[in-house]
Amino acid sequence: MKQLCRILGVFCIFFALLSVHGFAAHAEIDVSTAPDGFFSVFCEEHPTTKMKLGVTTAGQTTYYDYTPGTKAVFAFDKGDGDYAIVLYRRHSGTSYRKVLTKPVSVRLKDPLAPYLVSTTEITFSQEDAVGQKAAALCEGLSDDQSKMIAIYNDIAGSFQYDEVFAAAVRKGAVRNYIPNTNQTLNSKLGVCYDFSAVFAAMCRSQGIPCTLVKGNTSIGYHAWNLVYLDGTWTAVDVTSAIIYRASATSLSDCIAPPQ
Repeated sequence: MKQLCRILGVFCIFFALLSVHGFAAHAEIDVSTAPDGFFSVFCEEHPTTKMKLGVTTAGQTTYYDYTPGTKAVFAFDKGDGDYAIVLYRRHSGTSYRKVLTKPVSVRLKDPLAPYLVSTTEITFSQEDAVGQKAAALCEGLSDDQSKMIAIYNDIAGSFQYDEVFAAAVRKGAVRNYIPNTNQTLNSKLGVCYDFSAVFAAMCRSQGIPCTLVKGNTSIGYHAWNLVYLDGTWTAVDVTSAIIYRASATSLSDCIAPPQ
């Protein structure tokens, strides 16, 4: 009996150490698709567990929220280079501990590939509501600029800014969330992060390279897009277009983000 108790005690200590050091039952970072511009993450954890992903390259780290139990997709949007991908689990408060680290050297088949894929933040398919809506808007249009403007005008003319949700974000009641592009398209309600995600998803579904940018501006923390047309990246702010009900007939008519 004493021997059994000692064995059970060792197992209890072992699993306690796993918990303390943030190890998960199963976690995987799949970088086999790196040449195509993206990688995926999966971790078996309780859905309420707070987790983050850190992607470091050239000395800079970008953090993303990760929902346990889901397969999440992220783009190598900093281009070729050596990356370190780290999955974290919250230990206590704002303290996070490493679950898994994956280094990878990225050499893209196409430098624009990361801006054309469906990711957890910018989700679309040819069959979902986002892809179908973009296809309907762009039907009969032959060039990317015309398609982008059709998408821009539809969002500017039919979406509304969610003041209630924005207030909750400003108060800190909502700290972390990931846009749901299909849900935003259906409700036509959101904030800058949602609108930029939908715009990027619709552009990408039509083969137009587009990315989502977040940062501090003269109006505070904001999200907008960069869209690649005719060999040049152009900044576009669909949120301002929604607020001012602006429309465009050419690229120069599209509103740029505030400085």
